[in-house]
Amino acid sequence: MGRALLGLIKGVLVGGGVGYCLLKLGHPDWAVLQYLCCGIIGAIVGLICGKAPWNAETIWTPILKVLVGFGIGAGMYGLGHNFLPALSLPVPAALQLGSSAPLSSGGILAPLIGMLYGMFVEVDDGGTTPNASNQPRRKALTTGDAKEA
Repeated sequence: MGRALLGLIKGVLVGGGVGYCLLKLGHPDWAVLQYLCCGIIGAIVGLICGKAPWNAETIWTPILKVLVGFGIGAGMYGLGHNFLPALSLPVPAALQLGSSAPLSSGGILAPLIGMLYGMFVEVDDGGTTPNASNQPRRKALTTGDAKEA
């Protein structure tokens, strides 16, 4: 539960920052920019969630997490952009936009992409926590078990 929450927080921070930038640009209609930004969200979240890159067994593990994260981020944006309903969400006036942004825009989907992928990577690659079941068991020696010679 703790790892999922940590992944959610990391993903929302990264996705929210990029989503804010996209909303500040006025949710541009350039599809390439939005795919690229959501792919970058997936790459950054893949890098910072889970095991730290310097604790990885090989250098290829963080590289693969970044590459797969880029693909997943861009793919999740594509799915959301094409299949979400045509609803609009209110946007704060501080962003100097109209009163709403479409639900399928990159600025709205970016925090969701970061959140979902962050939770997945953190739970999947977070490592193991030491607990009693992983340690070898020792038999307790009691006075009744000891034999006298």
